[in-house]
Amino acid sequence: MRRPRRYTAPVLAACLALAGAVAAAPAAPAALRPLPVPEVQYCAAVLGHLPGADGYSPMLGQACSPDSRADALARAGGRTRTAEQPAGDTLLLEEYKDVDYRGGILYSFYGNGGGCDGTGYHLVNYIGVALNVSSMIGYNNCNAVHLWSTLSVEATFDLPLPRLNGYFNDSVRELQVFHRD
Repeated sequence: MRRPRRYTAPVLAACLALAGAVAAAPAAPAALRPLPVPEVQYCAAVLGHLPGADGYSPMLGQACSPDSRADALARAGGRTRTAEQPAGDTLLLEEYKDVDYRGGILYSFYGNGGGCDGTGYHLVNYIGVALNVSSMIGYNNCNAVHLWSTLSVEATFDLPLPRLNGYFNDSVRELQVFHRD
């Protein structure tokens, strides 16, 4: 069907005016724009040494920071301190995203009762961490770890552990880090 030429010019002008109004509209205010998510997150948890009634070491604090491990630890401990100030908490274990300690540290665990002994510290991973752990390193006398997978399989390994395989890669539901003679 043909349209008369007398309608073409006004329709074209209206479309161009509408397109110009849309292009000139102001952007959404900054308060409504989503903030960028940092690529790197440093997460830390501070654990009590004596197990609670449930058998787990009590979680005394936990936090993440886009800035540094020291800042995450400070937030987890509920204290404000700089990297130069002593933490008072002892680094026990670091869980890594990829094998061979690559891909970044997912979580750093600290104990408020010193390093590991024969009992050690027993903790449960958050699901976001549990489904991503592929290697781990123990510190301060923590040379062994007992793991429970999300598939309810358990086993004990020596630390450091450069490669979790089988039932445990990306499947560490809970762990007990301790010292083994």
